[in-house]
Amino acid sequence: MQTLSKIFKVTSIVILSFFVAFVIYANWEEPPLSDRMNLKPISLAVFNLDRDLSVQDSINIANKLSANKGITAATVNRIGKTVSVTFHEDETSEEVLNQVLTSEDFNPSKLDFTAFKGPQCPVPSEYIDFILGAKKALCFR
Repeated sequence: MQTLSKIFKVTSIVILSFFVAFVIYANWEEPPLSDRMNLKPISLAVFNLDRDLSVQDSINIANKLSANKGITAATVNRIGKTVSVTFHEDETSEEVLNQVLTSEDFNPSKLDFTAFKGPQCPVPSEYIDFILGAKKALCFR
């Protein structure tokens, strides 16, 4: 019975030490500006266009995209024939962006980032999201 009590005490101290260390880690750095100001997350959509762009085309696309609600930035790359848009998903969607580009007589195709191969993180993104969420929850700054 006494050894069971010692094992419980040691285990409790180790778990408590890990928790205290994680709280210190969560409060070590200043939180990012987006967390301090409680900013909404943004999404990125990149569209490939089917033909070359003129200067007037790129101005028209940028103006039409910027006029939509929820779009934070729109960049037109004439040489690469791409349009990059950052937006708030709760205010607009990729379908609306696609419609704006289609209204300018382009045939846009969304760029699929998962098709690019290269070095990949061996840790699943769910684990990283969990650690970052816990760090954000335990930050008292």
